[in-house]
Amino acid sequence: MATTNRNSNDLLDSALDRLRLGERGWEDRPGQREMARLWSETMREGGTLVVEAPTGIGKSLAYLLPALLRRIRGSGPVIVSTCTKALQEQLIRRDVPLACRAIGAPLWAVTLKGRQNYLCRKRAEALLNQRALFAPEGVSEETMEALRSWTERTSTGALDELPGMGIELPPSLLAEIASDPLVCAGSSCEAASGCFAKRARRDALRADVVLVNHALLLSDPGLRATLLAEAGALVLDEAHHVERVAREQLGVSLGYHDFLRLAGRTDARTGILRVVKRSLRRGRGGAVAERIQVAESSIPPVIAHAAALARDLERWLPDGAASARLSRDLDLARLSPSALDGLLASLGSLSRSLEGVADAAAHEGEAALRAEGLEALDEVRARSLAWIETERALRSVVALEEKGVAFFLDRDERRLPRLNRRPVRVGGELQRTLFSVCDRILLTSATLSVGEDFGPLLDALGLNPEDVRAAALPSPFPLERQVLSAVWDGSAPDDPDYSERLGDLVVALATRLRRNTLVLLTSYQMLDRVAARCAGPLEREGIPLLRQISGESAAPLAAEFRAGEGLVLLGTASFWEGVDFPGAALEVLLIARLPFSVPTDPLLVARSEEIEAQGGDPFRDLALPEAILRFRQGIGRLIRTAEDRGTVIVADPRMKRASYGKRFQSTLPSAPFATSSSEELLERVDRWFSLAPVRTGVGDPPEKEAACRA
Repeated sequence: MATTNRNSNDLLDSALDRLRLGERGWEDRPGQREMARLWSETMREGGTLVVEAPTGIGKSLAYLLPALLRRIRGSGPVIVSTCTKALQEQLIRRDVPLACRAIGAPLWAVTLKGRQNYLCRKRAEALLNQRALFAPEGVSEETMEALRSWTERTSTGALDELPGMGIELPPSLLAEIASDPLVCAGSSCEAASGCFAKRARRDALRADVVLVNHALLLSDPGLRATLLAEAGALVLDEAHHVERVAREQLGVSLGYHDFLRLAGRTDARTGILRVVKRSLRRGRGGAVAERIQVAESSIPPVIAHAAALARDLERWLPDGAASARLSRDLDLARLSPSALDGLLASLGSLSRSLEGVADAAAHEGEAALRAEGLEALDEVRARSLAWIETERALRSVVALEEKGVAFFLDRDERRLPRLNRRPVRVGGELQRTLFSVCDRILLTSATLSVGEDFGPLLDALGLNPEDVRAAALPSPFPLERQVLSAVWDGSAPDDPDYSERLGDLVVALATRLRRNTLVLLTSYQMLDRVAARCAGPLEREGIPLLRQISGESAAPLAAEFRAGEGLVLLGTASFWEGVDFPGAALEVLLIARLPFSVPTDPLLVARSEEIEAQGGDPFRDLALPEAILRFRQGIGRLIRTAEDRGTVIVADPRMKRASYGKRFQSTLPSAPFATSSSEELLERVDRWFSLAPVRTGVGDPPEKEAACRA
């Protein structure tokens, strides 16, 4: 065993040395070597390793090198799961090729997506041949021809190739040409003959490295039973998202627009029934025509009852509230007296009528329908199955008596009420379906622990601390010299004038410093108020103001901010993590308030009740750990390289006044100073920036590294 350990460490050291000698600008990183060593030991011995690896460690190579070295010695494939597409792209384009050069072996890496991300040529050909019937709104004939050309030439069938080729399609059209298990032709369409989803799955079973995302890994039992069961190692990167994604995958959301979208894909005006109806031979197919008429007449009651249910649900979301919990003692007859029962009954009638169309058409065959109608029968049956699944989903989200589940209302993208079902805990399911399937697992992220306590994470994921090895690596950066930390001990967030005073502070900082400033807020409501306060003054000073809009992608806004100078960006939601602003792209980070979850959030309430029932403290065991992790993620936006400098200002007096404030303070990059004076704050920050920057490498000795990791 000692010889094996020595040989493994020697191979790992050789790979890192090859990078140091062969890659321009490569820096040796002690934290990276330590993480690689821990992971190498875990793979030799088996088990689960949890590593908190702050920005600058180089965690991707730290887990890739040992795993790939083990792969070339004969282990199963390496599975790497991420939460974001951006990290997947970084791994496949940069990190995996770099790791292969380091170990001197040309290994094969693939990215595996859910099947709805791949083209189905059979469905696409049918739609393109019938596009005169559908005439997709807003899609030009030129775009449709470009789509046809791509379907004939593509070697991967990955639908995310289309935007890069200038082919922009609405989601509804993408859904019509994507691989769909309900329409799959089975063995008649094999990987070799053009099924891109099957080909991708086949390639994944042969590859050395397979990149997936958490949603696919946690939703696809077939993937776990085949690929994961044969894997030599599983890496869960961005592991702080695993619990949330698992809860989403195990849950259900259903609203009026879900019924409307499926109806549009079904009816005789824009849906699949139109193809069958138009393909009827003149004077033939009377039985089919009758069944189509019955199916058509079955759709309006579904939509009418769904609309009535939405109106009933709206009464439980008063004054435009974002969400409301549905408790087990709620009387559904009082919630929706007749619409719910009517909707369930009409869903059953619709699915049966669609099956009747398919049966009648199959029975009469070519005598009644032209070829395109017969080809559409698989789609008709698929719609019937989809409506059956919708009925099951509806029954699941109103099964309020079920224990261990949170039921609640929220609003969809169009602000209409939507029913939801989420498991309160997911650890047991994760243990059964994920952690027990592979015997060598690494979970890593920049933020996993609360004060180096991994207990909350392990408990949430169903992992036994005695079976897990955990390590929190120190930041490789001299953060105490790179960051000025401050607490603005002025208005409290619940003060009536807080937003106005915060807006004034934003204007003062931006005007005096003229450096890129990111303001992290916890709600769009507060964002709107701060924007209203500072928009005019900033415009008069010639300072561009960028603001996040609900429902819009953060990427374009982040790119604009990254490319500008002296800008102010007001962000919430996605700007707390997952965006990088190195160097002068971000020098002033203003956190408006500590990011506690809304105490009335239905899921939080349900989880809190369970903790109380088990004798725990919901604030101590749930709300506080989650807020600290979120806070650390926000701070992590500021320092991305050893050369960065900046200031983080927390505009929440609870940092100094609350009993738990010290726990937040301990996560700051440097010891903070506190002041209630905006002028004093500006003076200190301005003076700090005026000092000559201290340029340092990542190789500072451990005793000089900051104790706090963002």
